[in-house]
Amino acid sequence: MNVRLGPLDAVTVSFLANRPYLRSNCTILSAKTTMPMAESTHTRRSSPLTAVLASGFLAALGVGLFSFTLPLVSLDERVGGAWLGSGFAGFFLVRLLIAPLAGWWADRVGARLPLLLASALGACAPLAHFIHPGLGTLYGVQFILGMVSGLFRPVGMAALGGTVNRERLSHWFAVHALLFNVAMFIGPLAGGALYLGRRMEPVLLGLGACMLLAFLVVLLFLPGKAGAGTVAEAAASPGPRPSLRPSLADWLGVLLAVAGRTLGVGLVATFYPIYLSAILGRNGLAVGLLFSIPSLAVCLGLPVAVRVFRDVPHGVLTVWGMSVSAAALFAIGASSEPWQLAVFGAAMGLGTAVSVPASMSLASSLSPRQGQVFGAAHVASGVGFVLGPLLGGVVVQQTHQVGMVFQMAAVIGGLCCTPLLARMLMERLHYGRAVALSVAGLCALLLAGAGGVMVDAQMRAAGPSQSGLYRHTDVAMGTVVNLTLATDSRKAADDAARRCIGLMRELQADYDHRNPTGSVGRINRAAGKGWVEPTPRAHALIRRAVEHGRVSNGVFDPTIGALTTSPMYYMMDESLARSMKGLVDYRLVNFEEGTGRVRLERQGMALDLGGIAKGTIIDAAVRLLRTLGVEAGIVEAGGDFYAFGDRDWSVGIRHPRADTVHRTVTVRERAVCGSGDYQQFVMLERDGRTTLKHHIIDPADMEPAQSSTGVTVIALSAELADALATTLFIMGPDQGARFVRAQYPGASALWFGPDLTVTEMAGFPE
Repeated sequence: MNVRLGPLDAVTVSFLANRPYLRSNCTILSAKTTMPMAESTHTRRSSPLTAVLASGFLAALGVGLFSFTLPLVSLDERVGGAWLGSGFAGFFLVRLLIAPLAGWWADRVGARLPLLLASALGACAPLAHFIHPGLGTLYGVQFILGMVSGLFRPVGMAALGGTVNRERLSHWFAVHALLFNVAMFIGPLAGGALYLGRRMEPVLLGLGACMLLAFLVVLLFLPGKAGAGTVAEAAASPGPRPSLRPSLADWLGVLLAVAGRTLGVGLVATFYPIYLSAILGRNGLAVGLLFSIPSLAVCLGLPVAVRVFRDVPHGVLTVWGMSVSAAALFAIGASSEPWQLAVFGAAMGLGTAVSVPASMSLASSLSPRQGQVFGAAHVASGVGFVLGPLLGGVVVQQTHQVGMVFQMAAVIGGLCCTPLLARMLMERLHYGRAVALSVAGLCALLLAGAGGVMVDAQMRAAGPSQSGLYRHTDVAMGTVVNLTLATDSRKAADDAARRCIGLMRELQADYDHRNPTGSVGRINRAAGKGWVEPTPRAHALIRRAVEHGRVSNGVFDPTIGALTTSPMYYMMDESLARSMKGLVDYRLVNFEEGTGRVRLERQGMALDLGGIAKGTIIDAAVRLLRTLGVEAGIVEAGGDFYAFGDRDWSVGIRHPRADTVHRTVTVRERAVCGSGDYQQFVMLERDGRTTLKHHIIDPADMEPAQSSTGVTVIALSAELADALATTLFIMGPDQGARFVRAQYPGASALWFGPDLTVTEMAGFPE
């Protein structure tokens, strides 16, 4: 059938004729083209679309199951921290670098070859572990998967952009996003199931199978060199057409919107778990549930949003969806109740469900070169992912509010929409250029002004009070650290706080069993094999921890790490936990006199200094602040603190079953530390009864301790208060009070019993 084109269509088709997306599907004539319509429609609707969506789903499934399992094997191998962070940083970095090259390559050769290479690379990557097994090899596999992801995402979306009619493009981008989110939901579940035996081989086989299937799908269903169908048909179909010469403003508007959205996503992924933990305590199930609500809302909202808003222009949907997400994110930053977090989290996800397919369709309309478009879009999204966490760290330090992080991200997300807003005002409402730019500029000024006012208010609140105190907030030891310092100036306080946080992170790296290069990590990895020389400070701390185990007759036992270094150990089957009892015995920690070396006698043993090390680090921070000339202050980390200096400090004691302060006490030159079953726990159904399983394990039976629900200890040092908080929680009020009076007469404690009755020792401050 011969189709005669008008002048603009002829120019468009001649411009696209050199593209490999097009070459196998039509023949360009001088003023007309012959198109086998039935065959083209079948190819465009069936094979390429199936190949792109199915292969992308399988690749995302493989990446999801492996990436979820890598932190678990890292914990089992007693590593984490720098190794784990470096592995994921490398994943995102290589994905960021590969994306534009992948888009350029797809424009040159089509989608088939890049997708075949990506899936083949992913299928071969697991072989490295079978040839050279080891944790380092697994991190290498993660790096390779970054390359695979950097190829699949932009090339797959470019293929969709060149295959589907413009009027249906938003629908298929929504399907693509839905499949990706489903894969990232199923992947971790599959990874967890495959890793039940604590072996990576089944996980690697699952990864290889997913990638091999993706390879076969591309090989069998993505035709020839084209790989993405015919863009000429898309250009000739109703709806927005690819701009032959997109302006810089068009590109910036779309890419800024994409970067603004991913900035918020990256920031939420980094700080939302911390924010939820601060509000809910370390209730892993509740935190995980609330954290997953935005993603669930995206999955449920995508098909509905595309159907309901199919006639709304893509630019309008992008601005509207991002505005809803930004408003919800702003509200999350001011929320403190679980129901509020659930509602606004769902609203944030629904806004994302509206904006993602619309923004991708809008990006696709920028240029016929779909690889170039989506390569640039993935660079913009990568920049957002990188800048989000960096921005969050700065905002937390300056405003001392984790919630402020989300509010500032919401403001920035709104600002990133204003260029697109100006474009929509001109194109859809036919505003003049000057009027549209003025309206968008006014919106930008209002948003920037609101953000500036909020930051200024928080900075003023963080400034010196009438008593000359400065506040500093940061993240260390897996929790929020708050410093309140009495100094002569803000600069002196900032300098002291910076050095203090640096010391705390340095000590954490040495004492944390998850760090493979730290003292405790090296000792654990050599358990039952040989001697290890820790740092002098770690050696001294381990000796004191073992001595506290001796004094408490094993109630406090640093070798409980044989159990507690496993993820979600308090959910472990009782028989499996009890089978580790022979590995929990502080008397099996050997010290070699004269050399400073330490050895764990039995393979499988592990030190976990979590019941004492936080207090040790707080004490070290206080000593440093004193040497820096800080007259008085409070060092607080995750609710445990030391108040120093010649002044009184009023502090609140939390009720374990209500989000309220039970009472306030006044302390001076004292440490206050607590333990409670509300910090990390899950609720399990057993024999028709609901059982609370928490993280504080009694070494006597390897089960969560049942004699207390919460305990607060006041002592002369944070290290002692921290160790006593764990010990006294396990002992309960009767045995605990006798123990403190006999061994540590300078300390005092308050207990909440299982029935929430309150018991306090004589001498506990009023």
